[in-house]
Amino acid sequence: MEPSSNMEPIRAVLFDMDGTMFDTEKLWGAVTRALAASYALTWDERVRTQMMGKKDSEALAVFKEYFKCTATVDELVARRRELILTDLSMVAVNPGLYELLDVLEEKGIRKAVATSSFRQLTDALLSQFQLTERFDAIVTGDDVTKSKPDPEIFLEAARRVSIEPSACLVLEDAQNGVEAAANAGMRVFALPHDDSAHHDFSRATRVLGSLLEVPALL
Repeated sequence: MEPSSNMEPIRAVLFDMDGTMFDTEKLWGAVTRALAASYALTWDERVRTQMMGKKDSEALAVFKEYFKCTATVDELVARRRELILTDLSMVAVNPGLYELLDVLEEKGIRKAVATSSFRQLTDALLSQFQLTERFDAIVTGDDVTKSKPDPEIFLEAARRVSIEPSACLVLEDAQNGVEAAANAGMRVFALPHDDSAHHDFSRATRVLGSLLEVPALL
């Protein structure tokens, strides 16, 4: 879908974090496989599509149901959070992030993080890459009650930066996130990677190859 020339100018950009700002998919994959192994479950990669983009309580409810795991969702959440915070060294910043933030600041466009990840991980990664102070708002899965594709997290981020949804652009790597942004009445650029290339991005405004392409489209 091409953006219409009479659309309201973009006044805020809302960033998904995992897979969009940072290359964390290898980390999440390794940790979730380790979680399965700790319960003697045989990993099945197909479950990851269902889990991607959801806050961890809902993602791990999917995990529990898929594998018929006897552990409680709360136990699974606590264990996976413990595992992922152990070592964040394999996380990298995706190409174009710093350059895009520079452009948004030059243009006076507000910026928010809207991630399904939990607060402790979000804060750790933003701090690790000296990004905390570059955002006007940070909304995590701990701050909302519903997961993507529900639009709650994006609507909350728009509220915190005081910008109408119709003037927001969302950057997302996963189908659930693209649908959440569309459900919020926002424009959304999809940024597929190896783990989400097979997702359905038909509701995206555009599908891009990387963050490096975004500045020219603002």
